[in-house]
Amino acid sequence: MHKWIRLIGAMAVLAVVPFSAGAQTDWAKVEAEAVERLQEYFRIDTSNPPGNEAKAAEFFCGLLRREGIECQILEIAPGRANAIARLRGNGKKRPLILLNHTDVVTADARAWSVPPFSGALHDGAIYGRGAQDMRSEGMLHAMVMLLLKRQQVPLDRDVIFLAAADEEVNSIGSKWMVQHGRELIAGAEYLINEGGENLVDDKGEVPMWGVDVAEKIPFWLRLRARGKAGHGSIPDHDAATHRLVRALARVADYETPLRVLPSAQQILCDEGRLRFPEEKEKLCHLEESLRGPAFRKWVTENHDWNYLLRNTISITVLQGGPQTNVIPGEATAELDVRLLPEEDPQKFLADIRRVIADDAIEIEVLSPYRVANSSPTDNELWRAFEWAVARYYPKAIVSPQLTSGYTESQMYRTLGIASYGFCPFVTTEAESHTPHGNDERILVEEYKQGLRILWDVVTRIAASRPQH
Repeated sequence: MHKWIRLIGAMAVLAVVPFSAGAQTDWAKVEAEAVERLQEYFRIDTSNPPGNEAKAAEFFCGLLRREGIECQILEIAPGRANAIARLRGNGKKRPLILLNHTDVVTADARAWSVPPFSGALHDGAIYGRGAQDMRSEGMLHAMVMLLLKRQQVPLDRDVIFLAAADEEVNSIGSKWMVQHGRELIAGAEYLINEGGENLVDDKGEVPMWGVDVAEKIPFWLRLRARGKAGHGSIPDHDAATHRLVRALARVADYETPLRVLPSAQQILCDEGRLRFPEEKEKLCHLEESLRGPAFRKWVTENHDWNYLLRNTISITVLQGGPQTNVIPGEATAELDVRLLPEEDPQKFLADIRRVIADDAIEIEVLSPYRVANSSPTDNELWRAFEWAVARYYPKAIVSPQLTSGYTESQMYRTLGIASYGFCPFVTTEAESHTPHGNDERILVEEYKQGLRILWDVVTRIAASRPQH
């Protein structure tokens, strides 16, 4: 039996659990509407580049305005726009922001089994670019706004819907908000963004519900070697390409030092409790355990753990000569470096120079260094996450996560907003590999349950009185 069939069976039981004070609400109808709206959203092509996110902003504002929710389209560049909507509370508490991005990465339709912008329903799943990253969650944000309005839920805090452009490339949508639209989000206390991962195991259970509280810092570098250009038939030991390749070989073989952050310690301790009980004590005492060569090898060979414990380097771009028979006078390579929080970038640069051991190799910093930040796990929103998840998966541990990739939560934390990567739906192993890939999809039942979980979180944190 497929895992998703077992998952649907479990969800069928949960479907009878009431989750709202709106006794007259036809939740089957609401869920059907949510599916239809997501299909509509999938049919809007906002592949980035070029983006064209204004079409998505118009879609969301049209949807919300029709039900009396104030919504603004904020043009940030030709054809590119954010959408922001607000439901007003009584002001007893500071606002909550529901942040999503409307752009998606490009998709090669030839490699998909269905058109990537069709929103096709197939084998119990909705297919479309952005199904996992992050159109499904963005649509759930909008549906929660509609439900709050329709049910006239009294709010202690404003709830703000923010659909931002260009997260996948340059983050111009969120940069615009921070630089020019700050008054629209000023004073917000909490923000829910993309992130986290909630995998269904072979038994149809979710042992761990990951919530992102911090991210590693991108610190991209370009290496440049120069040399004498010439004919390919006459090799030159010091040719730019040869010099660069030797430097890259040393970089590829370099093992960055291990460092155990409190967040990484908690993540791996949770893993020990849930999946590796025989290694629990070692995983819960990493500093000491990593001194053992066999244990260190076991941990660092796990690609889901290794990045938590060290700065990482991936060689991603190589450029040399345009012709096989030409030795170029210049060759370059780009490194995707991700630094742990609180890492000193200048020290890292010094380490790389030492590893390369060639003063003729130039090193250029491509991305501005961002100071790492994080959000706490001892506040009202975190308790709302724990409460909502426990209603559906009482055995799941809600665990703070340090993600390897950059998210825009980093920007909003600089405004004093506690920001979290919270995914309201669970994912099968097969689906978890589809973001940015072919046949990106989400199971319909996952998506429907995600609406319930997000509704529980938002009403728990924002409603003036219990809604459950």
